[in-house]
Amino acid sequence: MDKDFTARIVGLSEVYEMAYKISDQITESSLNFDVVIGIARGGFPPARLVCDFLNIKTLTAVQIKHYTGAKEHKEVDISDPVDIDLKGKNVLIVDDVNDSGKTLIAAVDHVKSLDAGEIRTAVLHEKSNTSMKADFVGDYLDDWRWLIYQWAATEDLLEFLNDDNMLSAKNEEMRQHLSDHYELDVSTDLLKKVLAMKRNYLR
Repeated sequence: MDKDFTARIVGLSEVYEMAYKISDQITESSLNFDVVIGIARGGFPPARLVCDFLNIKTLTAVQIKHYTGAKEHKEVDISDPVDIDLKGKNVLIVDDVNDSGKTLIAAVDHVKSLDAGEIRTAVLHEKSNTSMKADFVGDYLDDWRWLIYQWAATEDLLEFLNDDNMLSAKNEEMRQHLSDHYELDVSTDLLKKVLAMKRNYLR
């Protein structure tokens, strides 16, 4: 199999620093928000960190299906809308990565439809190919790479290995395959934990 794309694992310490950077930008902007909305699932962990840094007590979520693992759906679908009153409230929408921009556009349109006040967006990472720029960004990425956040490592790595018919291989062969095809450096311990959860995915 030829390598389709490169990937890297984003650890929790990096997420913490990017969330702090976003929060510092917001603090310096003097904007005040009443509600933080995390785009589920990936946006919820950084949204919680931002709430902590900015002392915002109201955190909710909107679930938007756009990516499943490393595969893109053609349509963006709001599968679980915001379920609290946003009328007149200033809202910060948070996601992990801004790739095509479609997810942010759908989230902003949804929040606008609920008569919110000021609406801003924040992401940990933003890729250069996006069609909608976020207002607050932790880091900008010029080279396209699939980002595997720590909270999605099991899902993504199992998908890579399953799609490449590598789940019956030895652990070291799996690690070498991930390195050769995706430039991923997966530790022995992480791979062991991922494989231990395999039964929850491949039923």
